[in-house]
Amino acid sequence: MESDLRGASVQIGIYFDDVHPETGGVSTYTAELLEVFSEMAAASEHSYIMLCSPIAANVIRQKVGAPNVTVVTVPPPSRLARLLRRLKYFSPLFRMVWRRPGVIERVARRHNVQLLWFAGGACECPDMPYVATVFDLQHRFQPFFPEVSAAGLWDAREQFLSYFLRRAAYCVTGTETGKREIQYLYQLAEPRVQVLPLPTPTFAMDAAPSTIDVRTHFGIDKKYIFYPAQFWPHKNHVNLILALKWLKEQRGLEILLVFCGSDKGNLSFIKRFVEQQGMADQVRFLGFVSKEELVALYRQAMALTFVTYFGPDNIPPLEAFALGCPVIASAVEGAREQYGDAVVHVDPSDPEAIGQAIWNLRSDKRLREKLVAAGFERAKRWTWTDYLKGMFKLFDEFSAARRNWL
Repeated sequence: MESDLRGASVQIGIYFDDVHPETGGVSTYTAELLEVFSEMAAASEHSYIMLCSPIAANVIRQKVGAPNVTVVTVPPPSRLARLLRRLKYFSPLFRMVWRRPGVIERVARRHNVQLLWFAGGACECPDMPYVATVFDLQHRFQPFFPEVSAAGLWDAREQFLSYFLRRAAYCVTGTETGKREIQYLYQLAEPRVQVLPLPTPTFAMDAAPSTIDVRTHFGIDKKYIFYPAQFWPHKNHVNLILALKWLKEQRGLEILLVFCGSDKGNLSFIKRFVEQQGMADQVRFLGFVSKEELVALYRQAMALTFVTYFGPDNIPPLEAFALGCPVIASAVEGAREQYGDAVVHVDPSDPEAIGQAIWNLRSDKRLREKLVAAGFERAKRWTWTDYLKGMFKLFDEFSAARRNWL
């Protein structure tokens, strides 16, 4: 009887778009979620269908072994299907006429999914109850960046999200700032947008002592600041390089700047810019690094300089907090909510302000110690267990309503 009062168990579908580490923050989010989900799912009264690509399925099967979890593959859509999907979101009339479900929805219905959670990206809007995870809406706030605007990307993203988010049973985002943005831009009712703060990655929280010495492993023979970020324009590598040049010219300080991350089309431009500014001897490009290498780079850095233009939900400062690396971060909307006073907030458009923050952190031992201590506390504030408990609560809430129809 107690179970009946709480609601009936339901079949939850969880869709993962990509699990490749090279994709950056979303990949970290997905990998961490899978690790903890495997431990918690077995205790849940619901059953779970993990929907993903064939490549991702192999990874997920290795991580998730609960008896109430099944992994199924979703074939890639054909070129025609992708075209029809785009027409569907551009034209309400076409949407009324063309009712054929997309490939994700077809697979979900075949496995009797009653609520579908898009946990790591979305590319179609199913005609069934679903939960949308929202990391940022920066195409609306900063539409001039080419990665969210060029070659029709802005139109495609806006047309999809304006329908996808409104149609969702719930939207989940990491900050109150993100919630206000979703409500303001897409006119969602307040109860339908849930805030679940991004947890600190467990690989950073539970990292073993580093065995990698960056001096011998990477040839980094001086003090350095660190920026792990894919090479997108919005990651703002240029203003960080100019901050380094300002330090050299105005403060006589020559330190190294270490970049790691995959190329998203802007790496060659950044390398040329470094050469043009005469800064090649102070900048290192490491490409993609392993988690063990990443941990060592954080621990041995003078600071993480996280100067992105996008937010509000970002993961690298949380990793740095857990690994004792002080953080200088962009004062984007939502940053103070996410990081509090555990970072030095800077204007990402001002190289001098970034440079001065680096100088202050290098010169003031007490400031560094204060940031490290505050970062450790901030890192412990939210866990993946808390995050998934919040999601399971949504599933329970939905199940109480879902028992009203076949």
